[in-house]
Amino acid sequence: MPVRVKVKLESVKSKVETAALLNTGFTSMEPEILLPRKLAEKMSLWPPPENSTLETLDTAGGEVLSYVIPKSVEVAVETRNGFSKSVKCNVIVSTHEKEVLLSDALMEELGIEIISPKTGVWRVKGGKEEGSIEPEYW
Repeated sequence: MPVRVKVKLESVKSKVETAALLNTGFTSMEPEILLPRKLAEKMSLWPPPENSTLETLDTAGGEVLSYVIPKSVEVAVETRNGFSKSVKCNVIVSTHEKEVLLSDALMEELGIEIISPKTGVWRVKGGKEEGSIEPEYW
């Protein structure tokens, strides 16, 4: 079972709570979140704003062109005790992916620790173990 968490996303114009997949293969130097285009539309991040850049990204399926919007969303993860601290991060908008994905750098900034990837157990540093939630597709 992949590990999924509930996240609260806040942009300048919108707030959304949704499931996000923890993807340690999504490596980045800065905290980044990948949003499917439909969710980006809901959050007023699509069509891409003027400060976005079109970049070629390496993925498991090969190179893809994606828009990157710098420091455009605040992310917090829900735990049984409320929400974690929030982290401002870059958004990558995907026209192919249907799930929200958290990068390794964003997971680390949020303090997320994967305890058991097969059974979906995780926690925020110093917190109690949590279980994976069901996916949400956009």
